[in-house]
Amino acid sequence: MSVAPRGRNTARSLKIHIVHAHPLGTTSASPASEIHLYRHRLRVTDLDYLGHVGNVRLLDYLQEAQVAMLDPRRERVFRTKGPTYLIAKHNVSYLRRLTFRDNPVEVETVVGRIGTCDVVVNSRLRDEKAVYARCRTIWVACTLPEGGTRRLDDEERERLARFSGTIDEIPAAR
Repeated sequence: MSVAPRGRNTARSLKIHIVHAHPLGTTSASPASEIHLYRHRLRVTDLDYLGHVGNVRLLDYLQEAQVAMLDPRRERVFRTKGPTYLIAKHNVSYLRRLTFRDNPVEVETVVGRIGTCDVVVNSRLRDEKAVYARCRTIWVACTLPEGGTRRLDDEERERLARFSGTIDEIPAAR
């Protein structure tokens, strides 16, 4: 008698959702779990005096990818009556120096946990050769203009649940 493997060894079907930098946006109609993949071209102006992309710029790349995951067309993110989130915490591990290249870098993003009024988002910045940074971010849903916390609504939960997973389960991009 054979027993199917359990836990991390179980095959899991993941769908990759690709968004290019400064997207007009595309969305997928299927409710399956997806990886949000955001491609970003490096600019010469992103380099610091040492010739590599500084930590602040890397954090900008990670934040842009998270905003694109939340709303690829950015229609609801910047309306004052739409869903609003405050970043409660960023935990960034800078792993390697990123130098200028013609090929874009990619930010892979998944939702680690959806709470009552907060969301844990995990990202990593990589190219085909290496991972340059990992980030764990905590968003808190809030109301404007008061800034008080609020519960996540069903539409937000549904959108975020599409990207649920862990960063270790993300396959290498091709």
